[in-house]
Amino acid sequence: MRVYISADIEGTSGIADWNEARKGHQDYEYFKKQMTAEVSAAVQGALKAGASEVIVRDAHGSARNIDPSSLPEEVRILRGWARDPLMMMQGVDNGIGAVVFTGYHSPSGQALNPLSHTMTGEIFCLKMNGELVSEFMLNAMSAAYYGIPIAFISGDEGIVRIAEQAVPGIVTVSTNRGSGSSVDSIHPLRAVKLIEEGVYKALKNLETQPLELPERFIVEIAYVDHRLAHKLSFFPGVRKMDDRTLIFEDTDYFEVLRKLLFLL
Repeated sequence: MRVYISADIEGTSGIADWNEARKGHQDYEYFKKQMTAEVSAAVQGALKAGASEVIVRDAHGSARNIDPSSLPEEVRILRGWARDPLMMMQGVDNGIGAVVFTGYHSPSGQALNPLSHTMTGEIFCLKMNGELVSEFMLNAMSAAYYGIPIAFISGDEGIVRIAEQAVPGIVTVSTNRGSGSSVDSIHPLRAVKLIEEGVYKALKNLETQPLELPERFIVEIAYVDHRLAHKLSFFPGVRKMDDRTLIFEDTDYFEVLRKLLFLL
C-alpha cells in the first residue's frame, strides 16, 4: 500500500507562538526539528505496517521545513509549492491507499490553539455548507475526491476532535491543548512515540472509509481585511455577501479547490 503523509507544523508538540513556526526566527529552528521527528515517526509506523511506498508532503509555510536526511531512506518527499489546486495534498492520486496527517491545527474561528488559522492569516473564517472548515477538512475532502481513506492525524486537541467527528475510526494523537496564548503539551519524545505507534495501528488494521462528499458546495470566505474581499469579489463566479465575505457554489470539489487556490 502507498501511504501519503501531509505534514504541517502548528500542531507540532509544544508549539505556542508564530515565531516558532516562521522560517528565519531563531525559535523556529527547534520546531522544524520536532516537525521532522514527528514526520519520521509517522513514516516509520507506516513502513512497519507494511507500506510499499511513503510520500511525504512538506505542507507548511515555505514547504521547505523537513530535513529529508532525517527521514527513512524509503521515503519520497515533496518540497516547495507547485501552485496547483491540491495545495497541501499535491501529488495525491487514486493510487494512494491511505492518508496520514501530522502537525495539524485548529481552524480560524476556533480557540484551541494560539496558532489557529486556515491557510493564511488573511482569512477570518472559511465555511462550506454553513460549517466551519479546517485545513484538515479541506485536505480530507481532497483525499475523498480520489476515494482515499484518512487513517491518522496528530495535532492540537481541537483538530483531533474535528477529525474524530468527521472520520469514524480514525486514529489520533493530541499533542497540545491551547488556552489563550499558551499550550498544555505532551512531551516531544512521547509525541514521537505515540505517532509511530498510532500510524502503525491505523494502517495495520485500516478501518476508515473515504469521506462522503456533498453533492453541492456552498463556500463562504470571510477576510480580515474588507479591502481584500473587495478586490477578490471580481474573481469569476464569486459574489459578495457583505463587506468582507465572499460566496461561491459548485458541484465539483476540484473546481472548488481551483477557486480557493486564488481566493485564499
